[in-house]
Amino acid sequence: MLLNNITPLSYYVIKNSKTASANAFPGRSLVCSPSCSLNVKTPLSSLATPNYQNVEDSIERIREAFGKKVHELSASSYDTAWVAMVPSLETPNKPYFPQCLDWIMEHQQKDGSWGPNPIHPSLVKDSLSCTLACLLALRKWAVGEDLVQRGLEFIGSNLRAANDKDQFSPIGFDITFPNMINYAKKFELVLPLDPAMYLNKDMEIQRRNGNLAYIAEGLGESHNWEEVLLAQQRSNGSLFNSPATTAAALIHCHNEKCLEYLHSILQTYKGWVPTVYPSTIYTRLCMIDTLERLGVGRYFKQEIERVLDETYRCWQQKDEEIFTDVTCFALAFRLLRVKGYEVTSDDFEAYSDQENFFNTASLQFTGATTVLELFRASQFKLYKKEGILDQIQAWTSMFLKQQLLNQTILDKRLHEQVKFTLKNFHGILDRLGYRRNIDLYDINEFQILKTSYRCPSIDNKDFLVLAQHDFNMHNAVHQKDLQELERWYKNNRLDCLKFGRRVLQTAYFLIASLLSGPELSEARISYAQCVILVTLIDDFFDDYGSREELLNIVELVKKWDEQPPASYSCEEVEILFSALFSTVNEMAAKGAIKQGRRRIKHVLLKQWLDLIEGFMKEWEWWNEKITPTMDEYLSFTHTTIGCKVSILTTIHFLGPKFSEDMISSEECTSLCWHVSLIARLLNDIQTYKKESAENSPNIVAMQVAQNQGSIAKDEIVAKIQDMVEESRRKLLQIVFQKQGSLVPKECKDLFWGTGKIGHYLYCQGGDEFTSPDEMIKDMKAVIYEQFKLLNSAA
Repeated sequence: MLLNNITPLSYYVIKNSKTASANAFPGRSLVCSPSCSLNVKTPLSSLATPNYQNVEDSIERIREAFGKKVHELSASSYDTAWVAMVPSLETPNKPYFPQCLDWIMEHQQKDGSWGPNPIHPSLVKDSLSCTLACLLALRKWAVGEDLVQRGLEFIGSNLRAANDKDQFSPIGFDITFPNMINYAKKFELVLPLDPAMYLNKDMEIQRRNGNLAYIAEGLGESHNWEEVLLAQQRSNGSLFNSPATTAAALIHCHNEKCLEYLHSILQTYKGWVPTVYPSTIYTRLCMIDTLERLGVGRYFKQEIERVLDETYRCWQQKDEEIFTDVTCFALAFRLLRVKGYEVTSDDFEAYSDQENFFNTASLQFTGATTVLELFRASQFKLYKKEGILDQIQAWTSMFLKQQLLNQTILDKRLHEQVKFTLKNFHGILDRLGYRRNIDLYDINEFQILKTSYRCPSIDNKDFLVLAQHDFNMHNAVHQKDLQELERWYKNNRLDCLKFGRRVLQTAYFLIASLLSGPELSEARISYAQCVILVTLIDDFFDDYGSREELLNIVELVKKWDEQPPASYSCEEVEILFSALFSTVNEMAAKGAIKQGRRRIKHVLLKQWLDLIEGFMKEWEWWNEKITPTMDEYLSFTHTTIGCKVSILTTIHFLGPKFSEDMISSEECTSLCWHVSLIARLLNDIQTYKKESAENSPNIVAMQVAQNQGSIAKDEIVAKIQDMVEESRRKLLQIVFQKQGSLVPKECKDLFWGTGKIGHYLYCQGGDEFTSPDEMIKDMKAVIYEQFKLLNSAA
C-alpha cells in the first residue's frame, strides 16, 4: 500500500544481511578526524519486525487530526472554577454557567484535590492552585460542603509545596495563590498562610513591573478591570484567550463580548473549559514542527502544505491568534520562511531587546519555551537589513545559556532540548536531530500556563510509533548501503593504501544523516564515494606524493579515456586514479539512466579536474612559499574543500531532472560558492593551530602573517566568522526561494545539508583530530542503535 506516494515502511526491511565493519575517520578536506573504530554490529536479521497495520493506523489517525477544526486540550479545573464563579445576570445568587459547577462537583479526586490526574510529583503547586479555585466556586454557591472539607484537608497537608522551588510553578502562582487565600476568607474558608507567601508575592509583583493583566483574576477588586478590557480585550471577546481571566472580568463588570467568548467555549467543550482557547493555529503548527523534528513529516506533505497555506493567509491578515501569541508568531515565522513563504521580520521589533521584552510581554510568553522559539526563528535571517533577528539571537542565546547555567529550567526534557539546540544550531544534522527528538519525546508531556495541560494532537502514541518504526527501518537500509560501500572500497584496493585517513564510515554517516529513504541509496553512496576519494587524493597531495606523482594524477585526469593507462608513476597513483576512473564512469552511466540524458560524464570530469588542479595549485604555492591574497586563496580553495564535486555528482541521483543549464546557472553557481565558502572558512578557523604548525594553507594563518600582529588573531577570526554568517544567509535565501528558482528544491536542500555538515564538523569545540568521541556516539545512534518499538494498539 502506498501512502501519499511514500514508499511503505515494509519496503525498508532488509533481511539476512550483515552490517558493514567499522572504519575510520577523514582528514583535512570536507571531513576530517583521526582513525577510530566503532566496533558495533547489529545483525539485520535480529531487528524487530513492526506491525505495519498499526503503523498505517497511526498515520491515518494523524491525518484525521490535521482535519480537526478544534484541537482538544485537557480540562482545566482552575479555569473551569473561575467560569463557574460568574454570577447570573438575572439571579446574582446563582451561577451563570451551572454546568461548570456540576463538572467541578463530579471531578474531585480521591485525595480531595482537583487538577492533574494523577498528581505529578512536580505539580503539587498546580494541584493546590486548582483545588483552591474549585473550593472558592463551591463555597460561593454554597454547595458540596463535603467536597470542600476534603479539599481543605488536601491543601492543609500539601501547603508546604507552595514555597518549594523545585516544584513546577503555574504562571503567576506566587501572586494568585496568596490572593485566593485572602479571597477565601470572605467565604469563611480558613486556610493557613505562610508569611513567606506574602514576601514572594510582593517580590513577584515588583519583578513583573506591573505587567500582571494575564493573571488579573488573582488580583480581584484592586485591579482596574475596565482599563484591562479597554486595552487587552481581543476581537473574540477574551482577555489573552484565557477563560479564567475573562471570567474574572465578568465577575467584576458585565461585558457582553466576554460572555459570548465563554459561551463559544462551552458549546465546544460541554461543561468544562481548557486553560487557553482558541489554539487551533498554534496546535497545527506544533503538529507540523513535531512531525518534522521526529523525521516523519514527509508522510503528511499534503496536510502540511494545506495548513501552511492557511497559516500564511492568516499571517497576511494579521490574525490575532498569531500576532498576539509570541510563541505562535515565532513558530509560524520559522515554518513559513523555511517553506519559502514571503514573511517579513518587521513584527519582531517588540522582541529585539531582552529588557523591553520581559517588561512588556504578557506573562504566558516569558518562559524558556517562548524564548527558545524566538531563538530558533532568529536563525533564519535571509536579508542583510534584518538586523533585528541578530539582536534577538544575541539576547535569547545569552538568556537561555544563563538558564542552563543556573539550572532554572526544571523540565528535564526542555532543559536537554535547549542544550542541544544552543550547542550548534546550524550543525544539527537531520537524522541526529530526529534521534534526539525521538529520545526526548514523551506521550505524557504537559505544558504549563496558569495550570498544566496536555494536547493529545501533539503528544500522543501515534507520533512516537511512526517515528520509531521509521527510524529503525532507515537504520536497516543504511547498514545495507554501508555493505555496498565497503565492497566498492575493497574492490578498488583503497584499503591497500598506506597513507591517508580512512573515512568510509564517517563519509557515509554524514550523508545518511541528511538523506533518508531507500530510493536515495545511490545518492548517499555517490556522495560518500566522492568524500572518500577527495580525502585520499587530498592527503596524497598534502603529505605523500612527489611533484612528479602529483603531476601524473593531473595529466591522467586531463587525458581521461575509456580505458585506464597501462603504466603509472607509482602504485599509489595507480590505485587512486583507477578508483577515480572506474567510480566516475560508473556514476556517469547510472546518472545518465536516472536523468535520461547522456552528457553527464563531462560534467563530472570538469568538477574533478577543477578539484585536482586546485590541489596542485595549493601544493605549488605553499612549496614555493607564495602567499596569495584572500581573494586568490578563496578562488581555488573553495573548490578543494570538496563540497562542489560531492554535491554536483549526487544531485543526479536525487530524483528531479537536473540539466546542464541548471548546473551552469547563476543560482547553482551561487549555491556552490556559498556552501563551499562556509565549509572552507569553518575548516580554516578550527584547524588554524594545527595547519600553522604544518605550514599548510589556512586563511587565518595568512591573515595573521599579512597583518604582522597589527590585528589580533581573535579579531581576524571574528571577521571570518562574519563571512561565514553572510554566506549562510545568502545560501538560505536561495534555498528558501520559490519564485524564479531554477534548481529543484530537493537539490537545494542538499546544498543546505552540506552546509550543516560543515558546521557539524568544525564547530564541535575542538577539531576533528582531538574530539572524535562525540561523532562515534552520533554514528552509533544514527546507523546502528535501534528503538524498542511501541505498538500503537497497546
